[in-house]
Amino acid sequence: MNIFSLLFMEILYRPIFNVMVIFLAIFGGNLGIAIILLTVITRLAMIKQTSIGNDMQKGMGDLQPKLQEIQEKYKDDPKQLSAETMKVFKTHGKWPLKGCLMMLIQIPVFIGLYTVIRKISNNDIPAEWLYSFMPFGQKYLDPANINHMFLGIDLLATKNIALTIIAAVFTFLQMKLTTLAKPMTPSIPGANVPDMGKMMGFMNVFMVFMIGSFVYGTQAGVGLYIATTSIFSVAQYAIQYRALLKAKFLEWRSKGQNVIVGK
Repeated sequence: MNIFSLLFMEILYRPIFNVMVIFLAIFGGNLGIAIILLTVITRLAMIKQTSIGNDMQKGMGDLQPKLQEIQEKYKDDPKQLSAETMKVFKTHGKWPLKGCLMMLIQIPVFIGLYTVIRKISNNDIPAEWLYSFMPFGQKYLDPANINHMFLGIDLLATKNIALTIIAAVFTFLQMKLTTLAKPMTPSIPGANVPDMGKMMGFMNVFMVFMIGSFVYGTQAGVGLYIATTSIFSVAQYAIQYRALLKAKFLEWRSKGQNVIVGK
């Protein structure tokens, strides 16, 4: 085993597998419950970072008028435009890369879970994945002891339509919720910036299609993780911005009339 394979095993696959073994041991080998609990715990651990990312998206939309004003004022001076744009970000604490932390944390978890599910599906779980202080997990090195049926879904099979629809629908809701505020249009020195509203509409459709296609083509256990994390994201955003959602709902119900909603 080369150094890279060893690092991936120790940092990604092994920790994920052992966390799942604990849940499997508690819940009678139920793979579905283990995946859902792993997802929820991961998202709870990232809830602060997720909130920062949501605030960043909304905050950048709120700064849009100021950014457009700067872009118009310094359109012939790219250097000053860049400096003034960074000054606005610094003053308001809105650094675009802050919102990327959530994705960077989720990627290793996803890769680890994806690999574990594939190993279980192929009946090829390496014995060295199990920590030595967890002897109770020996039985789960044999996939025959893992119950991979959950709510009538075979989590090791592919092409599950129900999970595909759920993941696609909640991905769409997640994208729509995060763009309720005015979409951010980045200020690029010396460049004509396209309409971000139209771009975000295209991206919503593209993401729904991409997620749906992936969930349909991979093991349902991975699809369950994606569906659960999408549902969690929608619920968190709805709670975090309930006042904004209430205002949007009342605005829609009143057919565009101005509605003032207190916090």
